[in-house]
Amino acid sequence: MKRVLLVTLYDCGNIGNRLQNYALQKVIENYGIEVTTLDNCYTRAISPRMRTKYFAKKVLVCLGYKKYANECVRYSAAKRRKKAIKKFNQANISIVRQTTNLDAFRIDWSDYDLAIAGSDQVWHNWRDDVNELPYYYLQFMPPEKRVAYAASFGFEAFPQKDIEQHRIGLQGMKSISCREGSGCNLVESLVGKQVPRVLDPTLLLSADEWRRLQKQSNIVTANYGKYAFAFFLGNIPDEYRKYMDTIMKEKGIDKLIDFSDKKIGACGPCEFLSLVDNAQFVFTDSFHCTVFSAIFDKDFTAFRRVQQGFDKMFGRIEDLLSSTNKLDHIYGGTRQTPKNNFNELYRDSIRYIEKILGITNEN
Repeated sequence: MKRVLLVTLYDCGNIGNRLQNYALQKVIENYGIEVTTLDNCYTRAISPRMRTKYFAKKVLVCLGYKKYANECVRYSAAKRRKKAIKKFNQANISIVRQTTNLDAFRIDWSDYDLAIAGSDQVWHNWRDDVNELPYYYLQFMPPEKRVAYAASFGFEAFPQKDIEQHRIGLQGMKSISCREGSGCNLVESLVGKQVPRVLDPTLLLSADEWRRLQKQSNIVTANYGKYAFAFFLGNIPDEYRKYMDTIMKEKGIDKLIDFSDKKIGACGPCEFLSLVDNAQFVFTDSFHCTVFSAIFDKDFTAFRRVQQGFDKMFGRIEDLLSSTNKLDHIYGGTRQTPKNNFNELYRDSIRYIEKILGITNEN
């Protein structure tokens, strides 16, 4: 049996990240290949610094400083969400092997036929760690075993301080594909390689396949009646809220289930899927919430994320909605026009996976 390493952002606080990990694992396993996901141990626990800041703000809230109340609610929910996501990982991620960005280079990986980097923003250098980019460019593996599926950068231009690491990393990959067209352009601009754009792994599974996971949910959405679901990772300005109120009145929806609520914000991936699938309308600034709104064929609106440092990340949502012919779901509109046919992208994505896995059409 072939054995593959899946090297992605093993983020115990990010629901979309866990679902894309699950999806790519399932697609590869369908070919009879064993998949091991690496956990580089970054997000297994909330840092002491974050815990100290939370405790200080909690004390301030008790003393009457209410401006920190929402932050405390979000922190508490995030802490509980990590537990829910850990439970999801234990139930649905087949094999997990822990390592670190540095220790990966000290381990003998010769039993593995291939390492796949992606999906998600694996080439962003989030922690500014000297070993992070070499790890996600799979430099602990021989060059002939380094491939990427739907890798993403999360920026529009290479940071000058990292540009040589990116150049060396990209040149050392046997095969590359990117999730966004902007990523394909970045690869070509730096190393001259033309690489294909492929779908996020979550889009490779059907709505019915995702509904099977909802059986693990501990939320009974029928108890909420007719509701809209708001899933925002950034701030929600008054302009967005007024629009949401207007839509809910037009649709006759009385209840808003908001991810910023302490109970809802602590939910795991299976509960998230159920909340999206059973909503009458979805409001979101999240890439993966937009993905699942499209998969479940929901009425939804995608907003630009209002958060410092994330203002230039909307292109990935525009690319997604362009390929699914849903650009009219963007709040405020877009100048983009549909560029790719979803069915063609799906076929190209599956062919790419089969190519890197060495699967022939006869199989």
